[in-house]
Amino acid sequence: MPVPPWFPTVFQLCVVLIGAISVSLCALFYLRRVRLERPAIGVFNGRDIAIIMVFLATLPEIYIVLPHWATTCLLTLTFVTSLSIGYRPLLRPTTLWLGIGVLIGVNLWLGRTMLGTVLGWQAFWAEGDIIVLLGAVAVANLYVQGGMRLRHVAWFALVLAGYDIVFTALVPLTNALVEDFLGYPLDPSLGMRIGLYDAAVGLGDLLIYALFTLTAYKAYGWRAARVALVLIAVFGGVVPSLAPLVISFVDSRADIVVPVQTWFGPVAFLGYLWMRRRYGRERTMQEFLASSDVVPRPFGVTAPEVTVPESVSV
Repeated sequence: MPVPPWFPTVFQLCVVLIGAISVSLCALFYLRRVRLERPAIGVFNGRDIAIIMVFLATLPEIYIVLPHWATTCLLTLTFVTSLSIGYRPLLRPTTLWLGIGVLIGVNLWLGRTMLGTVLGWQAFWAEGDIIVLLGAVAVANLYVQGGMRLRHVAWFALVLAGYDIVFTALVPLTNALVEDFLGYPLDPSLGMRIGLYDAAVGLGDLLIYALFTLTAYKAYGWRAARVALVLIAVFGGVVPSLAPLVISFVDSRADIVVPVQTWFGPVAFLGYLWMRRRYGRERTMQEFLASSDVVPRPFGVTAPEVTVPESVSV
């Protein structure tokens, strides 16, 4: 039975929407209920954004030049670190490390032995999606509970918009990364396969969506979080997924790699300006922890241990 020409677009749209909204809502659930312990290294500021941008700009080149075994080791270290930090407040050490070992080990096994059938690919994607979702939730909360503000995320997304278009449309580095990771363990993206079609959204994009949702919620509460989720669904999901219908993003291997942040970044920045004008200044972390937006008696570090001096804006 022939596949309708609209199927890849609808499939990609479903995967992106499910991934973006799921990660954002899970990260929000975590923020309201779990407190992370962080070392006293100061609050998040613009310099940290610059450091992250430099790191993100150089990381793809590192992944490209490294042999696959070294890339897998680096990704293993990355996921183990994020999962161990993020879920330490929720699990006993034995359960935590056993769970991480099982998640990473099963993904490595599936990536090496089960990719000869569509069902094997689906199992590989589904198990990897769990790792990516848990990792994105942990890292987003580490940043936000460490002091990242909506202003930081808005500027971050705007800069990534330019980065994304350059390294997808002009210098096809993102395309090369997608081709290089496909079929290898610990693929840093959330996706699925149906028949011959793969659809996925990158971990970096999911992290931006989670950060935007969390900082909007921390700054202004549910009203801003709802605005953030709508912007993510429309300009992080629907618009980029439908863009290939009017713009060709097909590379030499017939893959379609859409620069998602090019669509979402400017809208996220405008959304931040609108929220700031409508709702006023952002709440500090101390004000957020004292508000009714936080579930009483959360897991992990208690609220007084993560407060900052009133003179420091978080």
